Amino acid sequence: MALTTAQRRVNEGSSAVYTATIVDEDGTALAASGLTTLTLTLYDDVTQSIINSRTDQDVLNANNVTVSSGGVLVWTMQAADNNIIGRTPIDSYENHRALFEWTWDSGARAGSHEVIIEVLNIGKA
Repeated sequence: MALTTAQRRVNEGSSAVYTATIVDEDGTALAASGLTTLTLTLYDDVTQSIINSRTDQDVLNANNVTVSSGGVLVWTMQAADNNIIGRTPIDSYENHRALFEWTWDSGARAGSHEVIIEVLNIGKA
């Protein structure tokens, strides 16, 4: 579920798309129909502040996230997902963490993945 640095960088207040694959312990893709739960927590790396009310939010084909029958997760980030939270200088990046957690096998098995989204503070200096 890793992204290159260029793919993880977004401008402040901009929409973006994050794509990954939900997998089990063996790396086998899990279809949406096989998942019991899928949640997202989005927070600022430094302040730990929750961003856009995304704290343990149900995102199993809801709240701007879809999962295909092939396990491909697509999160269409909203502009509010990429707001600057702290006192980041203009033209500097603020790290936001997106934590995806999922269960399958009626909740008996679980997985998780965290990605850092680098949000560029844009604007007039």
